[in-house]
Amino acid sequence: MREIKLPKQDFILSLSEKKTPLRVDFVCSGLKNSDLPSSAAPEFALVGRSNVGKSSLLNYLAGQKQLARVSNTPGRTQTINLFSAEKGEFFLVDLPGYGYAESSHATQAHWETGMQKFFEEREGLFAIFILIDIRRDVQPEDEALSRWLQGLGLKVIAIQTKCDKIHKSKWHGIREIHAKKLALHPSQIITTSSDKKIGLAEILRMMSGLLDSLDKDLEDLENDSEDPR
Repeated sequence: MREIKLPKQDFILSLSEKKTPLRVDFVCSGLKNSDLPSSAAPEFALVGRSNVGKSSLLNYLAGQKQLARVSNTPGRTQTINLFSAEKGEFFLVDLPGYGYAESSHATQAHWETGMQKFFEEREGLFAIFILIDIRRDVQPEDEALSRWLQGLGLKVIAIQTKCDKIHKSKWHGIREIHAKKLALHPSQIITTSSDKKIGLAEILRMMSGLLDSLDKDLEDLENDSEDPR
């Protein structure tokens, strides 16, 4: 992580105030970490159960309709897709969905082994957005994934999708429930709707805060390494 290029503070500040979509460009796809170019800047990965609305969210973040393929068939995304954001200031990584009941055991096993290596070995990866359908219960595999990723030292944020499908009065209570099951604080939950354009500014502020904390964490590490004691 210390070898990658970090955004400057003025960019991080401007990102926190941004209310319009990111400039996002497709870089490449691969089946595993070694198929992708080395990390050049901090990376945010998007992961979630199949049909949770991951492609729709990515399109919403980018203000584009066709950047990521939106399919009515769950489990369509099978590759790791890398995107450059804001001219390479940071990157987004769209990961294959998991947990689709009709997926073969071989496909599920490939996800587990392939993604485990990606999460453990991807040098620029530091933050994970776990997508959860606000209408659904958090499943045991969602809980296990969140706790495992946090155990790896990765920042984990939950993004609730499809909030327009339920009444706003229910959002707060569901956020509390989801946070508890995912071992997160409610402030680490963002409620969104790609269809109704809800939550973009909140996601960008969260990204800005995470990038700022990363910058400070790495600075502290450098100071510690220089301490003669």
